This record gives sequence, C-alpha cells and structure tokens, in this order.
Amino acid sequence: MATEILGMGVRVRMKLVLKADRLIDGTGADPVPNAAVTIEDGRITQIASGSDAAASPGEGVDVIEVSGGTIMPGFIEMHSHIHCSASTDAYRHVTTESDQFLLMRGVQAVRAALSSGVTTMRDLGSKNQVALPVRSAIEEGIIPGPRFLVAGTPITTTGGHCNMFGTEADTAEEVVHAIRQQFKLGADCIKIMSTGGGFTPGTNVRAPQYPASTLRAAVEDAERLGMRVAAHCHAAAGVRNCVEAGIHNLIHCSWLAEDPADIYAYDPAVADSIAEKGIFVDPTLALGRLNRLRGQGDRPRGPGGAMGDPQRRMEILRDMWDRGVKFVTGMDAGMTNAHFDDFAYIPQVMVEDMHITPMEAIVCSTMTSAECLGILDETGTVEVGKAADIVVVEGDPSTDIKAMHNVNSIIKQGDVVKRAGELLI
Repeated sequence: MATEILGMGVRVRMKLVLKADRLIDGTGADPVPNAAVTIEDGRITQIASGSDAAASPGEGVDVIEVSGGTIMPGFIEMHSHIHCSASTDAYRHVTTESDQFLLMRGVQAVRAALSSGVTTMRDLGSKNQVALPVRSAIEEGIIPGPRFLVAGTPITTTGGHCNMFGTEADTAEEVVHAIRQQFKLGADCIKIMSTGGGFTPGTNVRAPQYPASTLRAAVEDAERLGMRVAAHCHAAAGVRNCVEAGIHNLIHCSWLAEDPADIYAYDPAVADSIAEKGIFVDPTLALGRLNRLRGQGDRPRGPGGAMGDPQRRMEILRDMWDRGVKFVTGMDAGMTNAHFDDFAYIPQVMVEDMHITPMEAIVCSTMTSAECLGILDETGTVEVGKAADIVVVEGDPSTDIKAMHNVNSIIKQGDVVKRAGELLI
C-alpha cells in the first residue's frame, strides 16, 4: 500500500488486483486464461493465471473482478483534433469560436476519450493555446484525460490544409523554423501537411504541398530534436514524397490519383518501401463507416474522394498489410462524425473490412501504436514493470472484436477511471 500527496490532501493508494476470464497482453500472444493482474503505485507488479490468480479483497487490497471479461491494454488513439467539434458544423466552429471556447471543447474531448477506454491519445493538430494547456492540466491532475501527446499546430503551406489553425511555412528554411518553434513551445511530435485535405476548402487532395526535399529537411531537424514526424498525405504523389523523405508516420495514406477519374494510383513498390523503412501507417479507415452510420455532414465527399471506392480502398490497405506495413489506430477524431469516444470502431473495421484477425487488430490498437509513439517501454502491453494502462472489457475481443465497445473498467496509470460500468471521473 502506498500514499500519494495530492495538493493539500493525502490519497491512500491501495494495491489493486484485476481478475477476469482471460488476459490479452497486446503482444499477439494467446490469451492467458483465468488471469489476475496486480497493480501497485501505478505499475504492473504481477501477472498470474489459474490457481495462482487467487486474490481476495482485504486491508490494502482492492479487487475488480469481471466474470466473462478480458483484461487488455488501454486503447491508443493516434489521431485526434481536440479543439474540433466532430459535428456537421466542425469547420464553422473551428474558424469562428474563441480560443477559450475551443479550450472547453478540448477538455470535453479528452474526458470522452478516456471514458471510452483510450488511455493514451495523440493530438495531431490543434491550436497551441488549446492542446498545450490541456496536456498540462491532465498531467497536473486538474482535469481527467488520457496520457496525452501533442503536435501543437500543424505545419502547412500558406493557405494550405488546416491553415486556419496551423503554422504556415513554405520553404525548407521556414518549415525547419516552424519545427523549432513547436519544439520550443513543448510539442511532443510534429505534424506536417504534405498534401491538401478535404476539411480545408480550396486545397487539392490530389497534389503535394511540399517536395520530398522539404519534407526531408523537416525529418532531419525533428530527429535532431528527438521528435518524430507524422504527415497528412492523400495524394499518391504526396505519399511517395513522404516515403522518400523518411517521414515516420503516414496519416491517411489514401493513394489518390492526380486524375479524379482514376480515383487511386496505388504503387506496390512504394508500399514495399514503407514496410522496409518501418514507416507506420494510420489509414483513418473507420471514417467511412461512421459517415455511413451518421450521414456525411457538410463536407463534400464526391465519388473521387478518398473513399470514392471503399472496396478498392480496403483492398489496397490489405495489400499493404500483406507486404508487412505496420498499421496504427487513428480516428481523426474531431472531424465530422468522428466522436472522441468512437475508438472501438477502428479495430472493428480492420477486422470486418480489411479482413485481418481480431488479435492482429488488437495489437495495432495497443503495442504497435505505442511503438510508433516511442513509448512502448512505458505502455501499450500488459507486462510487469509497465504503467498500469488497462481496460477490462466484457466478452472476448479475440473472437468477437465488437467486444471492445463494451468497456467495463478502465485503469489509467494505476488510477481507476471506470469500475463495473460506472464512470468515476
């Protein structure tokens, strides 16, 4: 048992034991039956199964037991914009609302994400005056939220994608300067817009915004500063530029052809390079499902868009998977129809539409995403010594991926956020 000083008070932190029918540790290993995980001082200290998993409540010991449930790593949301409303008026909101109001949206967003089982979250483009104070408030325990990594403002060309809340930079020198400014302000990573995007009127989703040489300068300077670079890329030419430049994480990776009549211009040889270089891909593949569920909203999505041929899009992604490309799980939360508590749709679509196995989708949602963020030594799997970022779901997601929607209990860095279906935040 340990105590933790919180402000003027003292909180007693009991030893916590989680028990369920099985443990999925996030590594891809077979589930461990009749599992128990012991947590002390915010970290995992023991994993047991079978008769070794016996544990009863007592002095200094708290037990959460979910019959029929599964213990697994907390979910990792790789792509969010916490200052965006996720509504059909998302563009109007982000271009007209005050920073103070956007800050309140951000507070609501991180709470919603944590409440759904997301224990680690990366924001890939919000105003600095929103993302940075929200991160600080989470770290100080002022507001509830996941472990929160931020890119701050995205880097884009003058008038480019997300210019309304981005840092505009056109030359390689200007891009490097923008990266250094984001580093100075405390960004954890860098987001750069290598092509136009559907959220920003007038930008071209089928053409690059930066040449490979400028993107390479961005990567080199970010790496010098110990940061990784994620790049928004819809156009196939933009994908090629990012791969040539050594971008660490491709966002969307839509392979859109220059000619809208062709829709896609997928290049398997470039996909092989993505796999060989160890570049992670976040295909934001659940957006199409959410648009069908909720209606497309006010942004135009004609037949030539990123999901103009959904079946072909999934065939491309599956071919990339088969070539060894590592996928991570981003929702693009905050964009129209992408709510901050929607995470479980991502692995569901991976299984139902990409046709990978449930266990493979779980690994993408946990271990692989943590690896992409550079925090796998701290979180992403349920292993002794790691931070206790854990969810307990009802059912078995290794056989029915939709069980990831049914989160019974949530533990974030050892603190119980949800218990037996009841939120405690």
